[in-house]
Amino acid sequence: MIPFGIRTVCWALVAAGLVVGAAADRDAPHTPPVRGGYIVLAGDFHVHSFPGDGALPPWDIAHEARRRRLDVVALTNHNATLSWHLGRVLNSNTGTAGVLMLPGDEVTSVGFHVAAVGIDRSVPWRGSIEDVAASIQARGGVAIGAHPGGVQRHSFDARAFRALDGIEVAHPAMFETERLHLDLIEVYREAVAAHPSIAAIGSSDFHTWAPLGLCRTYLFVRGADGAGVIEAIRAGRTVACDGRGVTHGPSTLSDLVRDDCRADANALAAGESPLSQGGGTLVWLSLLALVIVGAEEPAIDRRRPGA
Repeated sequence: MIPFGIRTVCWALVAAGLVVGAAADRDAPHTPPVRGGYIVLAGDFHVHSFPGDGALPPWDIAHEARRRRLDVVALTNHNATLSWHLGRVLNSNTGTAGVLMLPGDEVTSVGFHVAAVGIDRSVPWRGSIEDVAASIQARGGVAIGAHPGGVQRHSFDARAFRALDGIEVAHPAMFETERLHLDLIEVYREAVAAHPSIAAIGSSDFHTWAPLGLCRTYLFVRGADGAGVIEAIRAGRTVACDGRGVTHGPSTLSDLVRDDCRADANALAAGESPLSQGGGTLVWLSLLALVIVGAEEPAIDRRRPGA
């Protein structure tokens, strides 16, 4: 039989690992910088949440945004805004200091997706990109062409670009294949040719695994609130930053945040220090040891002697 003391040691190590990890998990204070006369906010405008097609509820999205050095996040479930309303009812959409949570919707249509930011009710998904964009803008939101590469590329033409407020040029799909990477770059160039002030957008399209803010957007805002964010996207004062630390957008603005993009692309989330990683490793190894100990322990025959 495995000595009882081994289990005690394993459970003690699990507790120690949890304490170490919790001690290291602290949100880093963050003050948005001022560049070129504007406040620079880091945002992710394509985020899925629970209940819906994402893994985390709004309050956890907000906490994770703070850990990932994001100032603003839009909740954009497919053709739904339930998650946003749940967060509002529970008063959690502003529960994490320094993180602005905006309502939204990923309008999912045949052949294209459009991220609607700043609306709290879904818009009709049938129709063209121009129809969808007009519906979003009529409700005070901004329309962003979502992951316009691959099979969806043919849906985005000059008319669509002129109707949209922004276009995703940095998206995790760019890391799947070189063809998708080139698609996003080429689509952005075509969009700028048709609509010179179209906003360059970087988004994570977070559902479960890809880190929030893996690709992000830097916004040059006059006011650090929802109205300021919407106005900056409409005016095209944005720079997209991809997960490799490369900026996309107007060169005059890109020059102001190029170092920030490199730093954010290479930085660990707050709490992901060697100390917290060591604590997590300790917990998992100790739990694995407990499983092995349990598997190796022979069954105890509880029958009475002579039965």
